[in-house]
Amino acid sequence: MKCAFMQRFGSFVHLLLILLAVSSCTTPPARPLAPLILVSIDGFRWDYLQKYDAPTLKALAAGGVHAQRLTPSFPSKTFPNHFTLATGLRPEHHGIVSNYFFDPAFNASFNKNSPADNADPRWWQQGEPIWITAEKQGVRSACYFWPGSEAEIHGTRPSFHLTYDGKQTSNQRVDGLLAWFDLPAAQRPRFGVLYLEVVDVVGHRAGPDSPETAAAVKEADDAMARLLAGLSSRGLRDQTNLVIVSDHGMSEQSADRVIFVEDLMNVSQVQVESTGPNGGVRPRPGTVTPAELAASIRAKAPPALKVYLREEVPAQFHYRDNPRIPPVVLVADDHWNIESRLGWTKFANSYNRGNHGWDPATPNMGALFLASGPAFRRGHELADVDNIHLYNLLCRVLGLQPAPNDGDDRLAREVLAR
Repeated sequence: MKCAFMQRFGSFVHLLLILLAVSSCTTPPARPLAPLILVSIDGFRWDYLQKYDAPTLKALAAGGVHAQRLTPSFPSKTFPNHFTLATGLRPEHHGIVSNYFFDPAFNASFNKNSPADNADPRWWQQGEPIWITAEKQGVRSACYFWPGSEAEIHGTRPSFHLTYDGKQTSNQRVDGLLAWFDLPAAQRPRFGVLYLEVVDVVGHRAGPDSPETAAAVKEADDAMARLLAGLSSRGLRDQTNLVIVSDHGMSEQSADRVIFVEDLMNVSQVQVESTGPNGGVRPRPGTVTPAELAASIRAKAPPALKVYLREEVPAQFHYRDNPRIPPVVLVADDHWNIESRLGWTKFANSYNRGNHGWDPATPNMGALFLASGPAFRRGHELADVDNIHLYNLLCRVLGLQPAPNDGDDRLAREVLAR
């Protein structure tokens, strides 16, 4: 009896060992979650992809998904739109309403060129950027420059970030981002962002149709080739998802298409908070009301300038619901600018050939969107899409629950692999 029991027990153990062995052969080991890299090529107009030599970007667009045009938010400026791309919120809701603006509650002004403002949390608390969403949900993130990435937001920072250094070349930035992916598995990020501004810088100086801008596009494209090669050498290329965007386009401008604020108003009565393709003014206390100021400007404004009270800004601009927006908003026609006569004689001699900030629907303000990787459809082109939908797409790829935002899942439904 005892012998028979042992024989049956031994057979059972033998069978169990066989089943475990089969299971270990048929169940592959868990693969690490796919990395996602978001790249911004500042000022890369939607048509530069066809207009200039960009073989790497063209190949990524052809093999992945590509929008005919990414429409920026108003104003079509760098800081407002980078924070919109990162949060899914329009500028009126995330609070970075321009590159330069005044906050009446703080009685202080924000300047995009100020390292202190870039790192000061108080300017950035009205939105939750994707790297903060990721960190809150256990996804390590790394930011190689991006507006807002230097500040602690809602008590959180990305696992890796750097203070902006405009002297770093495009290739140095690519290598720096890749270095973070060389860290041990427990430390390396799963989500990375990379910011390149060479196309914007040169487009401002030389104009969008110049040979210099063509060379800048080639530099950015070469940097993307370097990124792909670096991912390949690390065995990450096939599993990495890439999203490449820009914040706005670029349009030609000239010193003979300028509207001076001094010709429109008594500047001693106002605080001029922004100029350029769009501008804003705030009456000083005890002078005039916003309505009186707007009426007086309209009486003097040339046809190329539109003047709005904040509450009258056209609905399609989504630019009313924040006290940081000036009480009187000025919007110039494409190619025209609002400037001050102060120092103009000297300034005019070196006036930039290109600019942005006009109505986002203006053809030249259109931006870039393409994506490639295992999460995305292949060889798919889509029509125009608003940039507020990017945040939800990034969250979907990373498996994150998005924070409240102004976008929806239409971009994710369109471009993600079925």
